[in-house]
Amino acid sequence: MNDEAINYLIENNRIKVIYGVLKQLHVSPLTAYFEDLVAEGELLFIQAYIDYRRQNEGLDEKRLMGYAYRKIKWGLLDLLRKEWKQEARIAPPVTDNTGKETEFEQLIMDKDANLVEDYEFWELVREIVMVCSSNERKFLIKRLFYGYSVAEIAQQEGVSRQTVNYWKNRLKQKCQCFFELS
Repeated sequence: MNDEAINYLIENNRIKVIYGVLKQLHVSPLTAYFEDLVAEGELLFIQAYIDYRRQNEGLDEKRLMGYAYRKIKWGLLDLLRKEWKQEARIAPPVTDNTGKETEFEQLIMDKDANLVEDYEFWELVREIVMVCSSNERKFLIKRLFYGYSVAEIAQQEGVSRQTVNYWKNRLKQKCQCFFELS
Protein backbone atom coordinates (compact mmCIF):
# COMPACT_ATOMS: atom_id res chain seq x y z
CA MET A 1 0.00 0.00 0.00
CA ASN A 2 3.01 2.31 0.52
CA ASP A 3 3.88 2.15 -3.17
CA GLU A 4 0.30 3.00 -4.08
CA ALA A 5 0.41 6.02 -1.74
CA ILE A 6 3.75 7.19 -3.17
CA ASN A 7 2.47 6.89 -6.74
CA TYR A 8 -0.70 8.76 -5.79
CA LEU A 9 1.37 11.57 -4.25
CA ILE A 10 3.64 11.90 -7.29
CA GLU A 11 0.99 11.82 -10.02
CA ASN A 12 -0.82 15.04 -10.93
CA ASN A 13 1.68 17.00 -8.84
CA ARG A 14 -0.18 16.33 -5.58
CA ILE A 15 2.99 17.10 -3.65
CA LYS A 16 1.81 20.72 -3.82
CA VAL A 17 -0.36 19.97 -0.78
CA ILE A 18 2.83 19.65 1.30
CA TYR A 19 4.16 22.95 -0.01
CA GLY A 20 0.78 24.53 0.73
CA VAL A 21 0.96 23.40 4.35
CA LEU A 22 4.50 24.72 4.70
CA LYS A 23 3.43 28.04 3.22
CA GLN A 24 0.56 28.32 5.68
CA LEU A 25 2.98 27.56 8.52
CA HIS A 26 5.24 30.37 7.23
CA VAL A 27 8.15 28.04 6.52
CA SER A 28 10.18 29.50 3.68
CA PRO A 29 12.14 27.43 1.14
CA LEU A 30 15.15 29.41 2.34
CA THR A 31 14.79 27.91 5.83
CA ALA A 32 17.62 25.54 6.71
CA TYR A 33 15.30 22.62 7.56
CA PHE A 34 12.80 23.14 4.71
CA GLU A 35 13.75 19.95 2.82
CA ASP A 36 13.53 17.94 6.05
CA LEU A 37 9.98 19.21 6.57
CA VAL A 38 9.08 18.34 2.97
CA ALA A 39 10.32 14.78 3.58
CA GLU A 40 8.34 14.59 6.83
CA GLY A 41 5.31 15.92 4.96
CA GLU A 42 5.68 13.16 2.36
CA LEU A 43 5.74 10.53 5.11
CA LEU A 44 2.69 12.11 6.71
CA PHE A 45 0.90 12.10 3.33
CA ILE A 46 1.64 8.41 2.88
CA GLN A 47 0.29 7.65 6.35
CA ALA A 48 -2.80 9.80 5.72
CA TYR A 49 -3.42 8.00 2.42
CA ILE A 50 -3.16 4.59 4.09
CA ASP A 51 -5.47 5.66 6.95
CA TYR A 52 -7.99 7.13 4.52
CA ARG A 53 -8.04 3.99 2.37
CA ARG A 54 -8.60 1.81 5.46
CA GLN A 55 -11.55 3.93 6.57
CA ASN A 56 -13.20 4.46 3.16
CA GLU A 57 -14.02 2.04 0.39
CA GLY A 58 -14.05 4.55 -2.45
CA LEU A 59 -11.44 7.15 -3.30
CA ASP A 60 -12.86 10.69 -3.20
CA GLU A 61 -9.97 12.95 -4.29
CA LYS A 62 -11.33 16.09 -2.65
CA ARG A 63 -11.98 14.45 0.72
CA LEU A 64 -8.67 12.60 0.66
CA MET A 65 -6.69 15.75 -0.07
CA GLY A 66 -8.52 17.65 2.68
CA TYR A 67 -7.84 14.81 5.11
CA ALA A 68 -4.18 14.63 4.06
CA TYR A 69 -3.79 18.40 4.36
CA ARG A 70 -5.04 18.36 7.95
CA LYS A 71 -2.86 15.36 8.87
CA ILE A 72 0.23 16.97 7.33
CA LYS A 73 -0.46 20.32 8.97
CA TRP A 74 -0.93 18.90 12.46
CA GLY A 75 1.99 16.50 12.07
CA LEU A 76 4.38 19.25 11.01
CA LEU A 77 3.07 21.55 13.74
CA ASP A 78 3.84 18.85 16.29
CA LEU A 79 7.38 18.55 14.93
CA LEU A 80 7.89 22.31 15.03
CA ARG A 81 6.49 22.54 18.56
CA LYS A 82 8.89 19.87 19.78
CA GLU A 83 11.81 21.72 18.21
CA TRP A 84 10.67 25.05 19.66
CA LYS A 85 10.24 23.57 23.13
CA GLN A 86 13.82 22.36 23.05
CA GLU A 87 15.07 25.78 22.00
CA ALA A 88 12.63 27.89 24.04
CA ARG A 89 14.07 30.45 26.40
CA ILE A 90 13.03 33.74 27.88
CA ALA A 91 14.75 36.62 26.16
CA PRO A 92 16.27 39.46 28.18
CA PRO A 93 15.34 42.99 27.17
CA VAL A 94 17.11 43.93 23.93
CA THR A 95 19.21 47.07 24.17
CA ASP A 96 21.15 49.14 21.65
CA ASN A 97 24.56 50.82 22.08
CA THR A 98 23.15 53.60 24.25
CA GLY A 99 21.62 51.14 26.74
CA LYS A 100 18.11 52.20 25.76
CA GLU A 101 15.64 49.42 25.00
CA THR A 102 15.18 48.89 21.25
CA GLU A 103 11.83 48.73 19.51
CA PHE A 104 9.75 45.93 20.98
CA GLU A 105 8.19 45.24 17.59
CA GLN A 106 11.52 43.88 16.34
CA LEU A 107 11.56 41.35 19.15
CA ILE A 108 8.10 39.98 18.46
CA MET A 109 8.40 40.07 14.67
CA ASP A 110 11.80 38.33 14.64
CA LYS A 111 11.16 34.96 13.02
CA ASP A 112 14.36 33.48 14.50
CA ALA A 113 13.56 34.46 18.09
CA ASN A 114 13.34 31.32 20.20
CA LEU A 115 10.42 32.54 22.27
CA VAL A 116 7.83 30.18 20.89
CA GLU A 117 6.48 27.28 22.90
CA ASP A 118 3.07 27.15 21.31
CA TYR A 119 2.87 28.11 17.64
CA GLU A 120 -0.82 28.95 17.59
CA PHE A 121 -0.58 31.15 20.69
CA TRP A 122 2.33 33.13 19.30
CA GLU A 123 0.71 33.43 15.89
CA LEU A 124 -2.34 34.93 17.63
CA VAL A 125 -0.09 37.32 19.57
CA ARG A 126 1.52 38.40 16.30
CA GLU A 127 -1.89 39.10 14.76
CA ILE A 128 -2.97 41.07 17.84
CA VAL A 129 0.22 43.16 17.72
CA MET A 130 -0.62 44.07 14.13
CA VAL A 131 -3.92 45.75 15.15
CA CYS A 132 -2.57 47.56 18.23
CA SER A 133 -1.68 51.20 18.53
CA SER A 134 1.90 51.89 19.55
CA ASN A 135 0.93 52.43 23.20
CA GLU A 136 -1.16 49.22 23.30
CA ARG A 137 1.76 47.38 21.69
CA LYS A 138 4.14 48.70 24.35
CA PHE A 139 1.77 47.54 27.08
CA LEU A 140 1.28 44.10 25.53
CA ILE A 141 4.95 43.39 24.99
CA LYS A 142 6.13 44.75 28.33
CA ARG A 143 3.45 42.78 30.14
CA LEU A 144 3.76 39.56 28.11
CA PHE A 145 7.52 39.32 27.65
CA TYR A 146 8.86 41.06 30.72
CA GLY A 147 6.00 40.63 33.18
CA TYR A 148 5.95 44.30 34.16
CA SER A 149 3.00 45.47 36.24
CA VAL A 150 0.74 48.35 35.25
CA ALA A 151 2.57 50.58 37.75
CA GLU A 152 5.99 49.64 36.35
CA ILE A 153 4.87 50.27 32.78
CA ALA A 154 3.40 53.64 33.82
CA GLN A 155 6.68 54.61 35.48
CA GLN A 156 8.75 53.53 32.45
CA GLU A 157 6.53 55.39 30.00
CA GLY A 158 6.14 58.47 32.18
CA VAL A 159 2.33 58.29 32.29
CA SER A 160 -0.26 57.58 34.96
CA ARG A 161 -1.52 54.11 35.87
CA GLN A 162 -4.95 55.15 34.61
CA THR A 163 -3.45 55.79 31.17
CA VAL A 164 -1.85 52.34 31.12
CA ASN A 165 -5.15 50.81 32.26
CA TYR A 166 -6.82 52.66 29.37
CA TRP A 167 -4.30 51.06 26.96
CA LYS A 168 -5.03 47.69 28.53
CA ASN A 169 -8.81 48.10 28.19
CA ARG A 170 -8.52 49.23 24.55
CA LEU A 171 -6.35 46.18 23.88
CA LYS A 172 -9.00 43.94 25.45
CA GLN A 173 -11.67 45.44 23.19
CA LYS A 174 -9.55 44.88 20.08
CA CYS A 175 -8.79 41.30 21.12
CA GLN A 176 -12.46 40.39 21.44
CA CYS A 177 -12.78 40.21 17.63
CA PHE A 178 -10.31 37.31 17.63
CA PHE A 179 -12.52 35.28 19.96
CA GLU A 180 -16.01 36.05 18.65
CA LEU A 181 -17.86 33.09 17.19
CA SER A 182 -19.50 33.55 13.83
